[in-house]
Amino acid sequence: MPSEQRRGQILEAAAELFASRGFAGTTTREIAAAVGTTETVLYRHFPAKESLYAAILEQRVPAASVDRWLDEMEVIAKRNDDKALFTAVVSAILESFRRDRVYHRLVMYATLEGHDLARLANAKYSGPFLGFLRDYVARRQRKGAFRRMRPEWVAHMLVAAATHYALWNSLGVNPLGLTDAEVATQTVALMARC
Repeated sequence: MPSEQRRGQILEAAAELFASRGFAGTTTREIAAAVGTTETVLYRHFPAKESLYAAILEQRVPAASVDRWLDEMEVIAKRNDDKALFTAVVSAILESFRRDRVYHRLVMYATLEGHDLARLANAKYSGPFLGFLRDYVARRQRKGAFRRMRPEWVAHMLVAAATHYALWNSLGVNPLGLTDAEVATQTVALMARC
C-alpha cells in the first residue's frame, strides 16, 4: 500500500478511536490493529502517539482553513454588521459540529484529560478566532455599539452559547427543539443586549 494511503488510514482509524476512548484510553497497538498493520509501521509514519494526535487535529481543521474563515469574517466585520457577523459565527459553529463530530470529541477528550493537545488546538484554532471576536467587540464598544464590559467575555458568551447547543445536539439531545436558524437568531438577539 502506498505510504500516503497508509498514513490516511492510520489518521482515520486513530481519530475514531481517540474520539470514542480518549487519548489516554487508546493504545498504539489498538490503532495499528484497527488499520491491519503493526506498531512498527505506525511509528514509521508517526514517531509518537502525540504526533499522531497533532496530525489528526491538523487534518481535521487545517490552519489554512482557519485563516480563510477569519478572512471571511473580517469582510463582514469591516461593514460593522454585528448581526451578520454574529449569525455567521453561530452558524459556522453549528455547522462545524454537524460536519465533524469526531474533531470536537477529540478536543473535548484532550481537554478533559488535561492533555497538552487541548492547548495546541486552542492556540491554533480557537485562540485566533476568539482574539478576532474580542478585538471586533472592543472596536464596536469604542464606537458605542455595545455596552462596556470585557470584550473577551462577550466573545466567550457568543461562542459558549452556540457551542453548548451544538454539543448537546451532536450527542442526539435537542432539549429546546430549535433549528439551527432559530439558535442563531436567539443567540444574536441575546448578544444585541450586550
